[in-house]
Amino acid sequence: MKRFMAIIIGLCIILTWGCNDDYYSDGGILDDQVAILNTSTMQYLENNPDKFDTLSTLIKMCGLVDEINKSGNTFFAPQDYSIHNYFRLVLPDGPWPALEELPEELLEEISGILKNYIISGQQIVRSELSPAYSYATTLGGQKARFNLIREDYLGNVNMGAAFIVFSLDVSGEQSPRELYQSVRVAISGLRSTNGIVHVLTPDAHIFGFN
Repeated sequence: MKRFMAIIIGLCIILTWGCNDDYYSDGGILDDQVAILNTSTMQYLENNPDKFDTLSTLIKMCGLVDEINKSGNTFFAPQDYSIHNYFRLVLPDGPWPALEELPEELLEEISGILKNYIISGQQIVRSELSPAYSYATTLGGQKARFNLIREDYLGNVNMGAAFIVFSLDVSGEQSPRELYQSVRVAISGLRSTNGIVHVLTPDAHIFGFN
């Protein structure tokens, strides 16, 4: 009987938490102080090698550390898993070379891709977003858009917690219309000493929006 009551109480707690709109599905950050990193954006990436080891190495190899750490910018950080999926796509036959041995033309492509995760001179924050689209231009010169979507774990729209969606126009210069590919933000609003960091969901995103 006691075990049964404990289960019931536990379910009530879960349901109460799940019905509360005062949480974020993209990391659970409610207290702004929790989101203050007290490090630069690059230091944050290096301090979390389980998620960003490959990303940090590529940023250094591409000479983009200063851009990542530039004051007032926003960086949408792709996790290593999505980068590994990119390598599986561009090098399907393997074996993968060590990062230091990547062909120069591939490294140039990666550099261009990384620039599209950087929004220079603009801080994209949740409090200024809505379901309507907001737009910006990436360091790579491509059009990006951002909005908030509310959806619960069953896929019901306008229910549950809100999360940020980051979309990139991948249509190309010759296309008559814009074509956006999107990725959800997994953890939002991390404040580094130089800007804002949003961590992207890894499992449904391939680095470069491929």
